[in-house]
Amino acid sequence: MLALATMALGVCRTHAQETHVIVVSGLGGEPVYQDLFRTQATALLDAARDRWGLSDGQLSWLAEDRSLAPDRIVARSTRENVQGRIGELAERIGTRDQVLIVLIGHGSESGGESKLNLPGPDLTASDLGSWLEAFPTQTVAVVNTSSASGGFLPALSRERRIVMTATRSARERNRTHFGSFFVNAFAGEGADTDKDERVSLLEAFSYARLEVERLYSRDNRLQTEHALLDDDGDGEGSMQPGLDAGDGRLASRFFLAAARPAVTVQAADDPELAALLEKKRSLEDAVAELRARKNEMDPRAYETDLEALLLELASTNRAIRERDERP
Repeated sequence: MLALATMALGVCRTHAQETHVIVVSGLGGEPVYQDLFRTQATALLDAARDRWGLSDGQLSWLAEDRSLAPDRIVARSTRENVQGRIGELAERIGTRDQVLIVLIGHGSESGGESKLNLPGPDLTASDLGSWLEAFPTQTVAVVNTSSASGGFLPALSRERRIVMTATRSARERNRTHFGSFFVNAFAGEGADTDKDERVSLLEAFSYARLEVERLYSRDNRLQTEHALLDDDGDGEGSMQPGLDAGDGRLASRFFLAAARPAVTVQAADDPELAALLEKKRSLEDAVAELRARKNEMDPRAYETDLEALLLELASTNRAIRERDERP
């Protein structure tokens, strides 16, 4: 009876949606960049596992030198190995699962093709785009934190695809800071703007973009990187997603946080909890829809409506936690 009730609610643990993360860190070139790329990769993977509940089996890290972390790096980050890891994952994950691919390193552009510098042949945007066709039903997010990464966006843009780049074009070739702040969004505090105890990709993008702006402003330097997000499949991207009716909706629903088994199973025998979970999902959808219509609304009305939704969402999350904590 419990299993049937759980399936009826669409929250069966066996078929629950899972998130899989592949981190690819490319050539450092200098010790300072090798250390930086290793720090970013390990911080993101640690946060995904220790804070957001992903298992080691859901996490993969490919890097230029396995000796940098032999117990964690699954393979050297060659073009062949990246392709193999993506193909292997595509064969075993569920049809409704999510995939997050994070590219860390130095980028470049030649002959109109954007690349990530890897040991051996570089990874091109068209390479990655063709490999991602192996995920026809899954939601896939690609976050390219490298310099000159803007050229990846039009090449990867598709339906059910989220693409973030640290730069708005391949011409922005200086060292980027977006990656460090993107990782901090999941590893630190401050990115959870709606206070639902999760960080969406949209929240992580917005947090990192604003922190990059603050960094350049604080140092009184000309900003040489302008991050973009595209998740409506038009291949254009936005620096402030959510201000139009397109970019930002899909990213606002993509979380690293795993479903909490205690709540999931308890909901099958607790109609009130099941109703709270459904209300939470509806409120999250309402917040995403409101943010997408921001530029169509009077600013004061938008702030009033958003505040009301966020307060109700916080109250619902609190009620869920209280029921989950009952013996």
